[in-house]
Amino acid sequence: MQGLSFRNRLLSSVAAAVLATSSAMADEPKAVQKAPEVPTSGETLKVPSVKPGFAGSFLSSRFARKHQDLSEASRYINEALAHDPTNQELIHEGIRLNVLAGNMDDAIVLSHDLSKEYDKDALIAMVRMLEKVDRKEYADAKNAISKAPDSGLFGIIKPVMDAWLQIAMGKVTGDVNLKGPIEKSGFFAPFLTYHVALMNDVLGKDKVALRSYRKASADIAVTPYRVVEALSNFYQRQGDYEKAQAIFDDYAKANPDSSLIPEPLVKPDADVKITPLVGDVRQGMAEMFFTTASILFGEEASQDTFVYLRAALFLRPNLPPAQLMLANLYEQSTDYARAIEVYDSIEQGNVFYRRGQIRKALNYEAMGKPKAALKLLTQNAIDNPDDESALITKGDILREQGKFEEAASAYSAAIERLGTMKQSDWPLLYARGICYERAGEWEQAEADLLRALELEPNQPDVLNYLAYSWLVMNKNVNKAREFLETAVEMRPDDAHVIDSMGWAYYLSGDFSKSVEYLEKAVDIVPDDATINDHLGDAYWRVGRQTEARFQWQRALNFKPDKDIEKVIEQKIESGLPPFLPQQQSSNHALGVETPEAVVTE
Repeated sequence: MQGLSFRNRLLSSVAAAVLATSSAMADEPKAVQKAPEVPTSGETLKVPSVKPGFAGSFLSSRFARKHQDLSEASRYINEALAHDPTNQELIHEGIRLNVLAGNMDDAIVLSHDLSKEYDKDALIAMVRMLEKVDRKEYADAKNAISKAPDSGLFGIIKPVMDAWLQIAMGKVTGDVNLKGPIEKSGFFAPFLTYHVALMNDVLGKDKVALRSYRKASADIAVTPYRVVEALSNFYQRQGDYEKAQAIFDDYAKANPDSSLIPEPLVKPDADVKITPLVGDVRQGMAEMFFTTASILFGEEASQDTFVYLRAALFLRPNLPPAQLMLANLYEQSTDYARAIEVYDSIEQGNVFYRRGQIRKALNYEAMGKPKAALKLLTQNAIDNPDDESALITKGDILREQGKFEEAASAYSAAIERLGTMKQSDWPLLYARGICYERAGEWEQAEADLLRALELEPNQPDVLNYLAYSWLVMNKNVNKAREFLETAVEMRPDDAHVIDSMGWAYYLSGDFSKSVEYLEKAVDIVPDDATINDHLGDAYWRVGRQTEARFQWQRALNFKPDKDIEKVIEQKIESGLPPFLPQQQSSNHALGVETPEAVVTE
């Protein structure tokens, strides 16, 4: 049996490529992970004294926040504040919720009521600083930040904010180096070094900027895409398009799974001026808040991620990687409609927009609108004839719908666009192989699965799928057992691989050994219909008939396919017929479980 979710694995690589600041930052120390990155104004808010008309709004805000509806949470807290505008604890909560919801203007107004708390609360100080930067009152902005606490991640980025504001005030005459903060920042050093490069770039100190850009991208395999993009942009502005393209080529070679590689650069006409990635202080500070949010971004991003991201977008609303991250955060909270709005707001003509549109299609699918998703992906594939991502995602959705022939066709079109396949492309062959097998085209399926193993030898998912298929066809039995033994060795706690091994013993007539493996598989994944069904069959063969019927009934409880359901019901009623060597239950003919998704990245 085979269980797999390549979509999640591959989608996460998009976030990793565009959002993470470095591999070091992705492995954030536990001490930093556990500490609050921004003092959490209102986190421990006590219920204020109730005033008429207040309670409903206050409780509705807390309910909305608990359920990740930040827009409604901020709306209700503002209603509560209208009833009790001087309540200090409520103002704290209002500031934070309005920042989280992107209502920075409302947060700024509320922060005026807490002007004496800049030195106690970094969030309030940051909001005040944003207001002053927006007004170009940089001395006041610096004053607000200088009084803020130095704790947590905020303390690490505070010198970066200060340096940007010094530049804005015209007080920087020499090179920017931030040597002291960098030496103290540990694995955050690449983050600070990147901003040193940006600052010197903005100041026109090209040689110094280039040294820092190179230092920040010293190991291209772990350099974030944003730094690569900035260095390439620098080379383009210097007129060195060969180096500008080379940095993208090196990144693509080191990160073959990244979907953010742009089209080959074309040198523009001499009178066309290349715009800097970060051209001034305001954009530099937006970049700082974005890269800070990137550090916090993950599968379960905290609300502090929203705080820094909202700060970035307040200063620079059209910042594509920040918009892509914001939409992804909405996805994580299943607010697909808002995610789609943000994806559509990304400026067209860059890799972030293209990725956003593919994610938009996945949001349509999550909303139960597969037709809209497929239509969007079809158009995306037409609009981007050299990119295979939309076709792969289209194949994924069709495959999940059981339209295996159409899915195989989409995967084939993607493979054609790829040309020469590299090692990291094995999931695509695996996906198409599954579709061919399900469509009854075994020879083509087998060829794809074997080719996938050529690209990625001993890949356990492929070994499992191919071996299981051979076993139920009574084909290459010895080789199948060998493949499964390798897969079990590599994935000793993978229930699906263990199930396949147990079923191999079952088909060979070693029922006691089969029970041993299948019981272990059920212990790992107790709610899988196929594994429970297999264990029921094995129990029956060793004379444990009462337990067999119990397992079959459990399998029914987990909602198997309708055709399999009928077979299980028949077994509960009549048991199993006498066993013949290499016999297979009728519900297991080529019965490798369909993975949730294959390759949508």
